[in-house]
Amino acid sequence: MTVDPLPENLPPEKKPRLDGTIVKGFALIEFLAAHEQPAGVSAIAQHFNWQKSNVHRILTTLKALGYVRQDPVTSRYELSLKTWELGMKVVGRSVIKRCAQPFMRNLNQRFYESVNLSILVGDDILYLDNILSPFPLRPTASPGARVPAIFTASGKCLLAFRQDAESIARRIIAAHPEAANIRLDTLLQELANIRTVGYAVSISGWRINVNSVAAAIHNREGVSIAAIGISGPSERMPADKITEMAPALMNAAAQIAETSGGV
Repeated sequence: MTVDPLPENLPPEKKPRLDGTIVKGFALIEFLAAHEQPAGVSAIAQHFNWQKSNVHRILTTLKALGYVRQDPVTSRYELSLKTWELGMKVVGRSVIKRCAQPFMRNLNQRFYESVNLSILVGDDILYLDNILSPFPLRPTASPGARVPAIFTASGKCLLAFRQDAESIARRIIAAHPEAANIRLDTLLQELANIRTVGYAVSISGWRINVNSVAAAIHNREGVSIAAIGISGPSERMPADKITEMAPALMNAAAQIAETSGGV
């Protein structure tokens, strides 16, 4: 279950009182979204340590509302396309996404590698859009996918311009075994360097033999609100190629910020 954490420094009187039934309903939606195959009541109940009757009641409600469908043969449950419809409406309103698309196409046509647009949500980057490389061998970051921010170039350039970068990095390092070899002091120094040079690089950061380079899109206050990045196999994106891509990415990021009005 991937529920974005509440800020840790909120005083008790500022922390909202959450409705338990609604929390469980959204947790169940996120569980079904994360699984490629339909799930049964028993598997869901075991995952959350809930009573089967409780799971069945929530599923029945979500099914009646059109968010869940039940397989008539196996009786297992999966999400309907209603969640996709809602997500597409929300993403379609994104000014950054609309403004970024022509610049993403230009980068894709110039370098022939996958170009992505992402934002920071909680401790993860969330991919809003991508244009894939024409080559058969290519990394894919589908819109809606999440990756812990410290592993990717896009995530690091988003963190570099945020005051809470260290606390986010600490949580990711503590929560993900993949981050066991990442030293916090080294990472913070890298973020400082990103602020100086204007772009971030990841070498086999999240996926082995996949490299990426990214630049942050800033609002009027200089806060990073999105990142535009290029990713590809390491053999097609060695250090000299990344160095060539970086100025084009920074220029695209600046133009997107200007076109969007720095929202």
